[in-house]
Amino acid sequence: MKKDLTNGPVLQGIVGLALPIIASSFLQFAYNFTDMLWVGQLGSNSVAAVGTSAFFLQLTWAFASVFLLGTGISVSHAIGKKENTTAQNIAREALFFLVIIVAVMVFIIQLFYRDLIGFFMLNDLVVESLAYDYLRCASLGLLFILTVNLFTGISNARGDAKTPLKITIIGVVINILLDPIFIFVLDLGVLGAALATIIAQSISLFLFWNKAAQDFLGKYKEWEFTTGTIKKTISLGFPPSIQRIIFTVVGIIMARIVAQWGSDAIAAQKIGLQIESMTFMATGGLMGAMMSFTGQNFGAQKFNRIREGYTTALKIGVALGVVMGILFYSFPTFFVRLFVQEEATVTIGADYLRIIGLSQVFMCVEMITSGIINGLGKTKVPATINITMTLIRIPMAIYLSSFAAIGINGVWLAIAISTVLRATSLSIAYQFIKRKIILNSTI
Repeated sequence: MKKDLTNGPVLQGIVGLALPIIASSFLQFAYNFTDMLWVGQLGSNSVAAVGTSAFFLQLTWAFASVFLLGTGISVSHAIGKKENTTAQNIAREALFFLVIIVAVMVFIIQLFYRDLIGFFMLNDLVVESLAYDYLRCASLGLLFILTVNLFTGISNARGDAKTPLKITIIGVVINILLDPIFIFVLDLGVLGAALATIIAQSISLFLFWNKAAQDFLGKYKEWEFTTGTIKKTISLGFPPSIQRIIFTVVGIIMARIVAQWGSDAIAAQKIGLQIESMTFMATGGLMGAMMSFTGQNFGAQKFNRIREGYTTALKIGVALGVVMGILFYSFPTFFVRLFVQEEATVTIGADYLRIIGLSQVFMCVEMITSGIINGLGKTKVPATINITMTLIRIPMAIYLSSFAAIGINGVWLAIAISTVLRATSLSIAYQFIKRKIILNSTI
C-alpha cells in the first residue's frame, strides 16, 4: 500500500497524510495523559514521583530506538524490493536485540533504582518512596511497550497503518478503564497506574502477535538466529537514536535543576510537558507528512511542489502555534488544574505554560522545517542543530535561574529561548539547502 504524493492538490496531500499520523500519535500520548490525570488526583507528590521515574523509562526507549527506527526503514526497503523473506529476517533480528537491550536496562533499573532516583536529590522521603515503587513496576512493562512500538513500525513500513491504529485504540480504552480501578478502588496509588499501563500494553502485544507475528517474523518453524541484517539496521537507526538519548539525558539534568525547588516544581514541569505535548503531537504529524511529501517529490524532481508544500505546511503550523500559544498564555491555571489542585504546583505550572506558550510558534516552525530538510536527505543538519541548541539549555538554565528575581522561571526561559534558537537556525539552514538543492536542482 502506498500513496502517490507527487500529483494532486498539495494541501490535500499533506493534510491527508498528516491526519492518520496525528491520530496515532495522540493515541500513544493518551496512555501517559490518562495516567497523569488520575495520578494527579493523588496529589503533587505522586505526580512528582511519576515524573522523575519517567525519565529513566524514556532513556530505555531512547536506547531501544536504534532498533525501532532502523527496523522500519530497513523493512520498508526490503518490501519495496519485494524481498519479504529479508524483511522477516530484519524483523526477527531486531526483536532479538531489542529484547536484549530492554533486559539489560530493566536489570540496571531494578538493581540501581535508588541511585537513579537519588540523582535528583529530592530530599523528600515520601516522593522518593513513591518513585522507587513506580519505577521498578513500570520498568517491567517496557518489553511489552517497546515490542508493540517495534511491530507498529514494521506494520507501517509494510503499508498497513490501520492495524496499529485499531490495536492502539483498544489499548487506550483498556488503560482508561483500568486506571481508576487500580489507583482508587484497589487503592494501589501510583503502582496502580503502572499496572494498568502494563496490562493494556500486554494485551496490545498479544493482539499484535496473534494477528501479525508470522507475517512480520516468518513461520515459527523457520525461525533461526542470524545477524546478517542487524548492522544495516543499527547504522540507519543510530543517528536519530543518539539524538533521542541526548535529549533524554538533557531532560534528566534539567529535571535535577528543577528539583531544587521541591516536588511541587517537579510535578508542575511534568504536567506542563503533558499539556505542551498537544502542540508537539499535532505538529509531529505535519513533520512526518512533510518528510514523506518532500521525499517523494524530490525523487520525482518536482521542486516547485516541495516549495509549495513547505509554505502550506508552515502556514498550518504557524496557525496552530499561535492558537496553542494564546491558549497556554491566557488560560494556564485552567489547564494545570485539570491535573492537580495544590496551589504551589498550580502557580509554578501556570508560569511554565505562560513562558512556553511564547515559543509554541517557533516549535512548530522548527519541527516542520526539520521535516523538509530530512525529506531532502540532509538528516545530519537537523540532528546537529537540535542537539547543539538543546545542550545549551543546561548552562542557560543554571545561569538564568541563579537570579533571585527569576528563580525557577529561568529554567522555563532557557527551554523557550533554545526553541527559538532551534527554529531560527533550522530556517537559515533550510534557505542554504534550498539554494543548493531545490533552486539549482542539484544534490
